Amino acid sequence: MTSNPPARALPELYMFAISHYCEKARWALDRAGIEYSLQYLAPGFHRRFAKKLGLPASSLPILKIGDTTVQGSSAIIDWAEEHGRAGVPTLRPDGDTTTSANSVERRLDDVLGVHVRRYYYSEALVEYPQTVKPVFTNDLSGGQKLLLELSWGVIRKIMIDRMDLGSLQGIESRQILELEFDWLDSLLSKGRPFLVGDRFSRVDITAASLLAPLIKPGKHPTYNMIELPPNVSLDCENWSKRPCLQWASNIYQEYR
Repeated sequence: MTSNPPARALPELYMFAISHYCEKARWALDRAGIEYSLQYLAPGFHRRFAKKLGLPASSLPILKIGDTTVQGSSAIIDWAEEHGRAGVPTLRPDGDTTTSANSVERRLDDVLGVHVRRYYYSEALVEYPQTVKPVFTNDLSGGQKLLLELSWGVIRKIMIDRMDLGSLQGIESRQILELEFDWLDSLLSKGRPFLVGDRFSRVDITAASLLAPLIKPGKHPTYNMIELPPNVSLDCENWSKRPCLQWASNIYQEYR
């Protein structure tokens, strides 16, 4: 009598529910048709988890596949491309646009994503922390949720320090975002449907994911829970008419 081999455990995606970088990885895994289990971590606890895995950095997302660990949204997309379900369209950009696509994705990650985060948190976490905590506690285990509640004041202060948050920083990030919107609008000029090349790619996932906190798309798994603080809300209303923000909303509607 032969026994069936044990079922392979699903990959585990460790993430913050609120993180736009984590959304980038999650979207790519979904798009690649990869089954995985979601593991939410509270801020602060993610550092302990990353250290336990022997990783040099503590940032999320982290994808754990058995004994293999992949850290960072771009690296997770690379992994998803290699392990996606057969027949699923690639997220690689057109062959002759690879160099420019890599450059655009790096700028999105290093500039747009960073300043969306600092701009939002400089008002939300500094002045209206009660609007942020419910998203961080959503879907946490009971133990993590309790510990986050007890240590929220300390965690909030650490986040403010490490992300360099404050009113002046928020103003600076807002100015940088305006320049990034101009750049994105130029890439989408003449009604182009995609940022690079002639097909939907990882660059489009990156841009739409990192803009998602500003547009709160209905198809986003978490952002319907977010209550934007007053100044951010007013800016987002004004920005909603910009081509790149309208494009991001359409990308979510069609491809998420």
